[in-house]
This record gives sequence, C-alpha cells and structure tokens, in this order.
Amino acid sequence: MSDDLAKRAAELSTALRDLHKALIHAEAGDDPAYANPYTLLFDVIGNPRFAWLESLSQLIVVLDEARADKENFSAEILADAARSAGRLIGEGEDHDAPFRLRHLMAVQNAPDVAIATGKLRAALVRLT
Repeated sequence: MSDDLAKRAAELSTALRDLHKALIHAEAGDDPAYANPYTLLFDVIGNPRFAWLESLSQLIVVLDEARADKENFSAEILADAARSAGRLIGEGEDHDAPFRLRHLMAVQNAPDVAIATGKLRAALVRLT
C-alpha cells in the first residue's frame, strides 16, 4: 500500500470513527443511565436503541480490517468504503434512508454530529 493511499484510508477511517462516536453520544443524550461508560458500551452493543448505528459500525470494521492487510489493500477497496460512507450520509441515489433519517435528526440536535459529518464530507471530497 502506498503512503498516499494509507494516508487517505486513515483519514476516512478517522472521520467515520469520529462520526460514530458523535452519533452514539447524541443518541444517548442526557440519559443519566449512560453516565457509566460500561452501561453505554453494553447498550451500544445490544440495545435496540442503538441498532441503527450497525451499518456505520460494520463499515468501520470492514475498512479497518482491509487497511490492516497492507499487501491487498487497494484504491478500489478505499473507493468502495467511500461510496458506502457517502450512502450513509445521503449521497447518491441509493442512500441508506433509515440511517439517513436518524443521522439528520442527530445533526439538527447535536453540534458534534454536524461537525463530524462535515469532516466526513471533506474526507470524501478529498477521495474523489
């Protein structure tokens, strides 16, 4: 994997993880039960309240696993990940409508989500 490809993949991965974190905190809101980070972790894993984040979680895992395989990581894999990320936040005609709706609600209610979304969009632009 070239240094440039590795740098662009790392930027996308970081932007996706930052959005994921912001969305988790936005979904948790001010619920006092989530003051305990272990409660939050277990609910992110198993509570239906957070299930809508699964597609983003899976994208992060797929991208990071692919990045770890430096010999086989390619520009095509990165482009696929970028397209998947774009679909999640509403880019393209085949976007993920259920995720997009929840994402838009979070953008309106949580400035951290809006900032993380902007960083992801900027990363996606640099990949094109």
